[in-house]
Amino acid sequence: MSTTQINKKMVAFIVSLALFMDALDTTIINTAIPAMSHSLNVNPVDLKIALISYLLSLAIFIPISGWIADKFGIKQVFILALGLFTVSSLWCGYAQHLYELVIARSIQGLGGSLMLPLGRLIILRTFQRHELVEAMNAVVMVVSLGLMLGPLAGGVITDHLSWPWIFWVNIPVGFVAMLMAFNWLKDTAPRKVRAFDTVGFILFSGGLAALTFSLSDLSESTANKTTTFFIMAIAILMLISYFLHSNKQRHPIINTDLLRIRTFQISIMGNLFARLSFGGVPFLLPLLLQVGLGYSAQIAGLLLVPIALGILLVKSISLRILRLFGYKRLLLINTILVGFILWAFRMINIDSSFYMIASLTFLFGFLISLQYSGMNSLAYAEVPADDLSAATSIVSTIQQLSQSFGVAACALLLRYYSPDSHAYNLTPECFHQVFFALACLTFLSTFIFVRLKPNDGHQMLTVPAQERVEIH
Repeated sequence: MSTTQINKKMVAFIVSLALFMDALDTTIINTAIPAMSHSLNVNPVDLKIALISYLLSLAIFIPISGWIADKFGIKQVFILALGLFTVSSLWCGYAQHLYELVIARSIQGLGGSLMLPLGRLIILRTFQRHELVEAMNAVVMVVSLGLMLGPLAGGVITDHLSWPWIFWVNIPVGFVAMLMAFNWLKDTAPRKVRAFDTVGFILFSGGLAALTFSLSDLSESTANKTTTFFIMAIAILMLISYFLHSNKQRHPIINTDLLRIRTFQISIMGNLFARLSFGGVPFLLPLLLQVGLGYSAQIAGLLLVPIALGILLVKSISLRILRLFGYKRLLLINTILVGFILWAFRMINIDSSFYMIASLTFLFGFLISLQYSGMNSLAYAEVPADDLSAATSIVSTIQQLSQSFGVAACALLLRYYSPDSHAYNLTPECFHQVFFALACLTFLSTFIFVRLKPNDGHQMLTVPAQERVEIH
């Protein structure tokens, strides 16, 4: 193996560790929600704000991550992000109130908002275009370990230690990643940066924050609907104002011109609506298993492990599947299959065997991983090399934003279907109705991929004679 290949593998592993921490942190909290709600004296569903605050912080600050990296150097910012994420993990474990936890999670999200897109950008700058699907799959396979260990570790820690440890397990991983990044990543000098679009940042980030907050607030039993819809209207107005503003800017926060590329647009729309329909399932399933069916946190964690196993299996074969079916056929067929799996979750009840539940969660992990592989790699198929950084920011922002929308949608549906109009009464039947609604939303998202052409995305699946991704 050549020195160049070794360096590439080490870079990919460092990025994998960063994304591993994010995956572990995102999934480990799910099985600890009932215990955390008891300790913090809040309703389990109200803890959605601890999940959403992290995802929202990612969505707000990811768009300016490239500007920050250019100004201060990508290596320096990446290491700083790892440090911020690690230290804020320590604070999360010491939180005594829900709002303190939300603040700590928001700061953790700030670290993640720099760590995640810059990690992807490092991969884009290291590998050739035809190597990207394979390189991304290799990274995601390591991340899948975080997804696999998260629910199980959360359950074991919650049952045998205490919930603060679900955040503290990130700390040693964070320090190892920082040391490796310091030794293996290439030094990058700060670059001359464009003028920062302050107005655009306020409009875009403020609009996202207000929209996510209002969607989350709709699921609160004590919410003032007039105020909530007013905030939602303000959010929509701010986002519309941003798009009008960005058209007049030479260097906007989000380069909306990229949405004119049809395959990129379809990838973005697919990510937004598909994650809206099933992005909140990792939040929903632990509640069904623990609150609805009375399982322990450890058992619930074990039953969620097959999701990561399905993801891990797909990442080793997804490139071959994409080459066999092509993007259009794969995304159309797979979206329908995901909808049927969500529909099948309605069969889970107190009499369901562990094997049946584990089989369903495995299939869910397998199919959504295949969906993400297709949607995410399609985004870069026709994007010019000079715009890869801007494209990465948009893709990462939409992924995190739609994930927070998915959690908010699940909480809203739980409240809507709850037999008690003033408080959550989380019966198995309530969860069954929510899964039915999510399945219908997933089926509807199929229409997004109808616009694809049979040969779309072929650049990502074939090896050209010579092609090198170079980003200014």
